[in-house]
Amino acid sequence: MTQLKATQPLTPCRTCKNMVCRTRSTDCHGVHDESLAAYHEDVHTGETALAASALVDDGRAGALNRAEEVIEFCRTRDYTSIGVAYCFGMKTLAMEFCDMLENAGFQTAPVSCTSGAVKEREIDVRKETETVSCNPAGQAMVLNRKKLDLVVEIGLCLGHDIIFHKLIEHPHTVLVVKDRTSFHNPSAAFSSYQDGAADFITSLDNSFAMKSPEWLAEQMNFDEALTVIDLRGAEAVAKARIPGSVHIPLKQLPQLHTRLDREHKIVCVCNGSVQSAYAIMFLHTRGFKQVFNLSGGFSRWQKEAFPTVGTE
Repeated sequence: MTQLKATQPLTPCRTCKNMVCRTRSTDCHGVHDESLAAYHEDVHTGETALAASALVDDGRAGALNRAEEVIEFCRTRDYTSIGVAYCFGMKTLAMEFCDMLENAGFQTAPVSCTSGAVKEREIDVRKETETVSCNPAGQAMVLNRKKLDLVVEIGLCLGHDIIFHKLIEHPHTVLVVKDRTSFHNPSAAFSSYQDGAADFITSLDNSFAMKSPEWLAEQMNFDEALTVIDLRGAEAVAKARIPGSVHIPLKQLPQLHTRLDREHKIVCVCNGSVQSAYAIMFLHTRGFKQVFNLSGGFSRWQKEAFPTVGTE
């Protein structure tokens, strides 16, 4: 393959410190007019840009996870049929995503990377194995035959994704990038990136996010932007709980945390402040920045005679 030589100097973005394109409206690359024309002269490009902007406008940035963003984007564009190109090793995840799409009212067309039943030795003549190969070319061809508004890619291997991107004819986006070493989160390889758990640990003060019953009682009297989550079992909560608390069992928190207000202070309560430590770490990794653990849990709250209510 012939190595193409660059006809323009390397991008100044590498050495730019002030991001003058954003801060001073400076066009360093000379593409302002040409790119603007692309949005106004091509209907699909312009409408796609507007739909993308709608996901972050009015403080919505960070309010949806990527799967939810895909669904919201498709609604904004009035899409009805979504293809899903997935790695066979991620079939369970892909089918769960298809369920999400279908529950949201979309038709889905999932296609595995092994579609076509091409064997490894048929692609690489040096091999003698009868093992079926990943076949991103065939995967793209199957999807190209279908009437689809969008194709969502899940976990294709590096190289296979390049082939797929070259051959797919539908608009497409990526939901999951495969990285077997980091639970499919490639950004974890960079020192400038901290995952939610690491960020949580480094952000802890000397109290380790523990708050006393006295502090919580005061907050309940004066701070309306406060949510107290009771993580205990239903039987314990029925006997006695902190007034105004919301019952979310710890194991249901991953499914129900989206109902919580990210702008509120969140205080997690279990019986002895152990389970609540897991809860505040989880919430922090999901973007909740004011999360606290009731020191001593509900048993200390009750022992020190702070008010409780019961439904039994």
